[in-house]
This record gives sequence, structure tokens and C-alpha cells, in this order.
Amino acid sequence: MSETQTLTAALAPWLAERFGPTARIADLRLLAGGASQQAWRLALDGADAPALIVRRDLGGRMFATALGRADEYAVIALAHQAGVPVPEPYAYLPDIEGKEAFVMACLEGETIGRRIVREPRLQAARGRLAAQMGTALAAIHSIAPEKAAFLPGPAAGEGPAAYGLRLLEQELAAVDEPYPALELGLAWLRERMPAETAPVLCHGDYRVGNMVVDEKGLVGVLDWEFAHRGHPGEDLTFGAIRAWRFGQASRRYGGVGDMADFLDAYNTARGTRFTERELYWFEVASNLKWGIATVTQARRHLSGQEPSLELASLGRMTAEIELEILSLLDPRHPRHPGD
Repeated sequence: MSETQTLTAALAPWLAERFGPTARIADLRLLAGGASQQAWRLALDGADAPALIVRRDLGGRMFATALGRADEYAVIALAHQAGVPVPEPYAYLPDIEGKEAFVMACLEGETIGRRIVREPRLQAARGRLAAQMGTALAAIHSIAPEKAAFLPGPAAGEGPAAYGLRLLEQELAAVDEPYPALELGLAWLRERMPAETAPVLCHGDYRVGNMVVDEKGLVGVLDWEFAHRGHPGEDLTFGAIRAWRFGQASRRYGGVGDMADFLDAYNTARGTRFTERELYWFEVASNLKWGIATVTQARRHLSGQEPSLELASLGRMTAEIELEILSLLDPRHPRHPGD
């Protein structure tokens, strides 16, 4: 049987339990993207039947701290209860053909970053998207972190910025190959630790490309597998790095708008006063995070663990990110905060 037929059979018992014995799959198709998970769009027979997404493990993880499907489902449910724009969670399924999975509502809209930053029909949406993402992130960070105690986070007595740096050091050390620009970035971060703050629930991969967008703007926030308890600066800068502008370098936030619009919306919603200057440390850290991720993903392909053209292509990005890190470390960079 094909993978589609196999999954159809595996999902049938849950569908019958949730929607009744007559529930039938009208269409099941694998969506593009997903370096560590599959996303299947599931349509049921019947005009009123909801469209669903099945998120299923592929077997590898981009970072050692990436969540399993049970915890990812739990954090989406937590965000949904708090009013964050996320897909409605339906069920966690511990074994779908030997892989963990969960089911959530399918949000209609565009998710491909390069289309979001370019398509003419989304021009009006781009004008408001940065601010909408700032407001949505404020809602995520406002969730009481004790409700997310099941997520990874700082050790006792450890600040969230120090925790984030420790994870980067561990991930790069596990590569066991020299990457001088990445190592220089880590050294720069160690020497300039920022002020610590109380940890928040971080999305961990907050950027254009992990959002559903339609003509009105933000529809929902996807891809929570890197959620953790950490410093808000992580989420505030990850979506602004050059890699997530999808070629629209002049639009510093996600290739769609100004960083100021994003921060103003966030600060207004949360009552904070974060500035680009004080977030510069986290911008460097966010570039390092993605740079290390491209290395580790490429190694999954090169080692034979999971041969994949997509994983191999990520390895080609490493040099671009190293160049960006070196630019950010240069005291002549126009936004460099000075030492």
C-alpha cells in the first residue's frame, strides 16, 4: 500500500470515534515543507466536515530540545485556551504507523514565506502583519510560565538568557566540527551577557513561514515544536534575522514590515519597553541558533540518517549565516550597540 493508503487506514479508528462510524476521508495529501515532521491535510466527506491537519513525526529532530508530539500538542492546547490565534487542537495520537502524531484544525491561508512577502494579493496584509505578529507574540508571552512547566527551561538558579546560550554551546559542541564564525559568535555572546529577566513561554520559532496569512493578515501561529521557557528576546529577534526576510532584506521584520512596528505592537500589548539596541545580543544569538540548525540538519542527510534534498539544501545556507554573524559582530555595523 502507498503511504497515503496506510495512513488512511491508521486514522480510521480515531475518525470513527470522533466523528462517528460513517466518517470517511475524502482527501489526504502531504503538504510541502517540514524538515522534521510531516503535515498532512485531511478532508472528510460532507459539506460541513472540518478540514484537519495531521502532524506526524519523521524521526529526526533539528535540536535535541525539540518537543515530541505529545508536548507540542499540549502547548498548542495551552495557547488555544489563552486566546492565542492557533489551530484548534483535536487529539494527540501516540501511534500512527509507529510514529507519534496529533490532529488540529486546518487554518486556511498562505504559509510559504516567499509567497507571503511577494504575492500581490497579500500586499495589504503585509502592511499590518508585523504589528499583528507583535500583538500575538505578546499574548503568548503573557501565558503564565508555570502553566508550561512541562516544557524545557532554565535550571534552578539559571537565567533564561544563560540557558539559551548554554543550549547553543551544547548543540555546536555536538557537531564536533570546526565552524570558526559560529564559535566566534558564541565567544562574543559569553562576554556580553544581557540582564536576565523572568522566563516566559517562548514559541521558539516565531517567524514568517510559521504563520498562516490571508488577505487580512495573520490567521494563526503554527509549528510549536521548539516551545520552551526562555527569555522573551529570543522570540522578539528570531523572526527578524536576514534568513527569514525571504529576499526582502530592506523589510527588517520578516520581509513584510518594520521592526519598529513589530516591537511597538508587542510593547503596547505587554506593557514592556524593549528596544532594538537592548535586543542586539539576542539578534546575534538568533542567527547563531539558525546557523547551528542548518549544520545539524545537513548532517542528518550527510550521515545517511535521513537522505533528503531539503536537508542537504539547508547546509548550503550555513555560509550565508556565518557572514551575517560576522557583520553583526563588526563594531562598524550601523546598529552595533558598542562595547
